[in-house]
Amino acid sequence: MPNEDDKTKPLYDLEELSSNNQIFEMESKTEVYKNPLGEPPEMKPLEKPKKEKLGDRIKNWWKKLSKKQKGFFIGGLVLFLILIGVGLFFLFKSFKKEETPIKPPDVIVQEENYRYENGKLVFLNANKEEIGSYTCQNANENLCFVAYYSNEDEFDVARKIYQDQSKIKVRSGIINEKYVFVSDNPRETDTTLVLYDMKEEKTEEIYTLVKNVASNKNLYILKNTEGLYGILDFSGEAPTSKIDFKWSYLGYVENPNQYFVASEGLHQLLLKEDGSSVSTPLQGKIKNLNGSYVKLVNAEGKYDVFDFKGKKVFDDSFQYVELFEDYVGLVLDGKLHLRYYDKNKMNEEGIELKTNQFVKESIYDDENQLIETKEAFSLEEHNHLITVHVGEAATTINKLEGELSKRLKFVNYFDGKLYFYSDQDKKDFLGTYICSNKNNVKSGDQTLGNCSIASDTIFEENDFEIPGKTGKIPIFNERFVFINDNPDLVNEDNKTIVLYDLKKNTQLGKYMEVATYSYTGTDEITFRTVNDLQVVAKNKSGKYGVIKIGLSEVSGQINFNYNEIESLNEYYVAKDATGYLLLKKKDGTGVTSAIPYKIRNYNEKNKIVKIKNNDKYFLRDFQGKEITLEEKNGYAYIELYDEFFAAVDSHNTLKLFSYDKPKNNLIKDKTIQLTSKNYYGNGTLAFKISVNALEYEIFIGTSDNNYKSEYKGQFEKEDR
Repeated sequence: MPNEDDKTKPLYDLEELSSNNQIFEMESKTEVYKNPLGEPPEMKPLEKPKKEKLGDRIKNWWKKLSKKQKGFFIGGLVLFLILIGVGLFFLFKSFKKEETPIKPPDVIVQEENYRYENGKLVFLNANKEEIGSYTCQNANENLCFVAYYSNEDEFDVARKIYQDQSKIKVRSGIINEKYVFVSDNPRETDTTLVLYDMKEEKTEEIYTLVKNVASNKNLYILKNTEGLYGILDFSGEAPTSKIDFKWSYLGYVENPNQYFVASEGLHQLLLKEDGSSVSTPLQGKIKNLNGSYVKLVNAEGKYDVFDFKGKKVFDDSFQYVELFEDYVGLVLDGKLHLRYYDKNKMNEEGIELKTNQFVKESIYDDENQLIETKEAFSLEEHNHLITVHVGEAATTINKLEGELSKRLKFVNYFDGKLYFYSDQDKKDFLGTYICSNKNNVKSGDQTLGNCSIASDTIFEENDFEIPGKTGKIPIFNERFVFINDNPDLVNEDNKTIVLYDLKKNTQLGKYMEVATYSYTGTDEITFRTVNDLQVVAKNKSGKYGVIKIGLSEVSGQINFNYNEIESLNEYYVAKDATGYLLLKKKDGTGVTSAIPYKIRNYNEKNKIVKIKNNDKYFLRDFQGKEITLEEKNGYAYIELYDEFFAAVDSHNTLKLFSYDKPKNNLIKDKTIQLTSKNYYGNGTLAFKISVNALEYEIFIGTSDNNYKSEYKGQFEKEDR
């Protein structure tokens, strides 16, 4: 019989069978067990063994161990766990040392006059030495910094900008190594700033902007939190008020008197440093000023010039204005004109500009490197010459020409051109003449030299009164003008007088001498309206003729065929190759035959001319026939009257003769002795005779320049 132990032992061990690679077909094979009692047990097919779980396996394994084995195993396991725990402890401990909290990096920003260090401003002097500090409430280098000067001013001064057109900011300065303006705000868009006393380490006041005064570094323009402007003076131990905080705007642009620009409602005015006004309120926006004038932009966006009393200097408004010490630049229709403040001109036609960038702009890149400069024009002055630069082109303006033009009436002279006007204010422009020979204007000149209005010439050599001063020839009909245009060394060969049409800008003729018989007696320009004015002229070939000036044209009157022409009352005395002739002024036809000697006068009624040969006077008729005189060798002088002629013999005795009896002296009972030989021309003459009906009276010139009656007589009826 099997023992008790055998009852619990399985008939076969699956593990053992598996390990011996014995495979059974469980469904077909059975194992027969013979019961010793004789009855065979009921035979059942073997079930497929189930796979043992890991936990069951461990449990079975653990059951198989002896108590001793189990003790060793447990002890080893405990030791192993202790070793693992100690290793992990030291490992975690080493990790903990390496995981020390990371310190935030230092933030240090170096600027012109301070250094930002981790929420603190360290202020620096000019030698970069630390002179104070400030603890920021907003610890960020973009929120806490030394404030910038305001860029709100819009004065016409050279400006620096970036490529995006934003203005370059200028850092405010440290004042007397004590005060500084600090911007410390929670947002970058905030504009408040504090006045900080670094010595006392305290905040003084709060403002919204600060502007410096370049000419006085102790003065600062400030705007308070109420929006009002004032000025503080930092020249003392503590800041003091220079101008009260009551203005809606204050600004400063460099000027000789250090005046401030203030706003009062819609007006602006100028203030002294003590706050008192020096100008009347002006409507507009002041853009700049000098010692006596301001320029401002009016409501229409145009520029005007005013003096400090509020008087507008120029009638017009301009596209742009630039103020200089004694003159001003005016831009009108894209051209630059220079004017004195009394409105007199320094140039006439203007200098054409290429751009509207009138205020100089210097453009910088992000690294503050200058990349471009823009300006419409620039000026430089040396002695009396002003050079105007427009791009690469340069134009020179002579101030001396402007100063001379100020003294001249109705005309200006600039750079080789004469400009004519019909009014003394020089607004009504007539025309321009371009000189072939430019004037060399010197300081103090009162008149033009080489190129100027011509003067009348006296061609006449006769027995009439000669004008004492002929004067400048008038401008005729505000159009026709005679102009001297000669080189410095002028002589009869190169002397030129140009007849010029100002309306058509055309030369009508060139002459050496001209006689218009205007005799203005002045060197000033005058005007005269004429129609059919006859003018005697000598052309460049030395020949004489007559031209006629009408209202709108100039024409020829007498051809330039004569060696001499002069006016003699109703006729011209002309000389050609045959001799002297009397010509009708109307058409130039001759009324006398050729006479070999100079005709000095004529008597139309008796068709008689008096002539002069070798200082002796004779008579001839219009046909040239000689008149037999008492003195066959001629007289010292002859004067023609309608009814008789007077003759002075070699003894300076006066006699009267009728034309039909030229040998019979009409004065038979008296000898009239003259005391002077001034027979004709100007001044007190040797004699003069008045005629009234059948009577005549002879007056004798005295030594005291008076006349005394010397003789009275009557004509015989047949003589009369």
